[in-house]
Order: sequence, then C-alpha cells, then structure tokens
Amino acid sequence: MKNCNLWDSFTIKNIVLNNRIVRSATNEHLGTLNGEVTDAYINIYKSLAKSRIGMIITSHMSVQKNQRADLTHICINEKYNYEKLKRLTNEVHKYDTKIIAQISYGGHHGFSLWGKNTLTPSETNKTTEMSENDINKAIMDFAKAVNIAKATGFDGIQLHLSNGYLLSEFLDPFYNKRKDKYGGDVNNRYRIIHEIMSRIQEFVLDNNFLVIVKIDSTSKSKDISFIKDQIEICKLLEKDKIDLIEVSGCDYKEYNQDTPYFLENALKIKKEVSVPIMVVGGFRNSLQIQNALDNGIDLISMARPFISDENFIKKLRENKSSNCINCNKCFEIYKTEFKRCILHTNINNQLYSNFKN
Repeated sequence: MKNCNLWDSFTIKNIVLNNRIVRSATNEHLGTLNGEVTDAYINIYKSLAKSRIGMIITSHMSVQKNQRADLTHICINEKYNYEKLKRLTNEVHKYDTKIIAQISYGGHHGFSLWGKNTLTPSETNKTTEMSENDINKAIMDFAKAVNIAKATGFDGIQLHLSNGYLLSEFLDPFYNKRKDKYGGDVNNRYRIIHEIMSRIQEFVLDNNFLVIVKIDSTSKSKDISFIKDQIEICKLLEKDKIDLIEVSGCDYKEYNQDTPYFLENALKIKKEVSVPIMVVGGFRNSLQIQNALDNGIDLISMARPFISDENFIKKLRENKSSNCINCNKCFEIYKTEFKRCILHTNINNQLYSNFKN
C-alpha cells in the first residue's frame, strides 16, 4: 500500500513543501575567492525554484573564512554576503519553493588551502588537533551562521554532519581519536553537535524555521557496525529536537554501487526514530523514488541529476529517467573544462573563471 505519492505535499512544523523532491546540497563552485555569493550562484537557485522543486538545500557555506574547504567556499558569516543572501532567498521564494542553508566547517578537506593550519578533531600529518577553545569558537560560529540564515530569509539550516567535513569527523572513530570529552564513546563524539544544538535552540524555537542535518550511514573505515552508532546519534539528534535527518554516506562517489546507495541504512534509521527521514544517493527515476516512499521514507533528495539537467523535475513528471551516467566528473571538470557536466556542450568560462590558470 502506498505511503504517499512523490508529488504529495509534506509539512514539517509550519513549513509546507509542495512535493517530496529535494535538491540535496552540492557545491556549484560559484563563490568568489573571497567566499562571496555571486549573481551566477543566485541564478542557479532561481532556475531550480522555477522548476517547482519542493525544497532546495544550498551548497555548503563555511562558518569560518579561514577554514574553508576549497577556493570558492562561500562564507555565510561575512557581512558582505548579507544582502546577497537576502536576494537569494527572495528569488527562490517567488516560486513558492523552500530553501535551506547548509552550513559547514572544512575539516580535513581544507588541507589544500590551509596546510598544517587546518583544524580537525585529531592531529594528522597534515592537520592540527582542535583545542577546546577552537571547538568553542566553532560552536559559536555555527550559532552565528544559524542566526544569519534566519535573518536573511532562509527556511532553515542544515548542519553538515557527513562526507568528511569537520562535524562528521567528530562522529566517526576513523577520524576522531581524541581522549578528552569530545572523543571516545558515542555520547562524547556527539558532544560538539549537542552543544551546537543547545546554542541554536536559544533563538530558533520557531515553527517557521527548520534545523535539519545530513548524516553519514557509512564510514571510510568500512566498519559495518558504524550504522549502529549512527542510529544512536540519530536518537540523540531526536532528543535535541532535530526536524529532519538526511541520510547519506562517505562512499557516495564510488562506482558500481547498487542504487539507491543508502536506502537500506535510511530504513534502519527510520525504524528507530520518529523524526522525518530523507535519503540521498543514486535516485535517477520516479520508480526508485516511489519505492522509497512506499517503504516509509518521507523525502527524496538528489544532486547530480540536477547538475546534468536543471529541468529534471519536468522529466520526473513525464516518468523519464535522469540522463546522469554517474561518471562523477562533475566533481572535477569545473577546474579544467569550466563546466559541471560532461553532457553539457556549452563551456561557460565566466562562471568558473576562478579555476583558470
């Protein structure tokens, strides 16, 4: 028996999504070298909103300018972005689409920019272990970012707890080797998230603003017990009044995986919490999406199908599949061919000019 149709609306708090389809966060690489929002960046989201997608999650925005993950990582906490972020949300809301700001901290991804000044939960040969003062500053920066997101018109924020960025590194024993109160058992590894959530709740107890997360269900260590710990993390998130959990995994770039990649783990989490569950990874057509919904998943998020075709929503309505071939070249060719997808014939040097030699 069908749980719902992918075109049915979905309500979280007072936020009503027009359908069950979400654009998952993906980096457009359209910020300036100073981390500034550009017109090209805003236009990407305007096009997505025009397609009548249910909700958009932005590319991750850094909460610390000197701990960004790449050259074009937008900085949400910088004053010069305030009015541009307001313009971004205004453009998206014209089409009755909701928009969530994903906020992050580079973690080991920042090594290529900051070298040994990159802060991570534990020291590596390339990075420096965060002190408790560093952790406290990061918590304050996340709280500041949430405040800015609310003030500039976003419908909520997403804490980036996946894909090897800082907060996911605290949760994963593969990265977190700390011996203090931020390392060790599940509760200790979760502590930084709890402290961020505690700060957030001071000023976002609002039914018109969502606090959601993106979380890994697989570890770089390939430890099959990792999902058990992540289920416990999700229970802690529920206690901290999280509004929605998006399930992802560290191995989303791997080839020849069964698709959708993380549905099985998402269903395991769904059984253990009452929080709405969204899953990303490998969805390419309406049959896959409807199957996940029929099994109890609440929302489906995708990124690469919208990179290869900004009109993917129209294809779904026509029961057509994405033309994405899972080649993963979208993660690199913006640096060399100055475009996002090998299926795009036009090369826009202006958009990706930051990567020209």
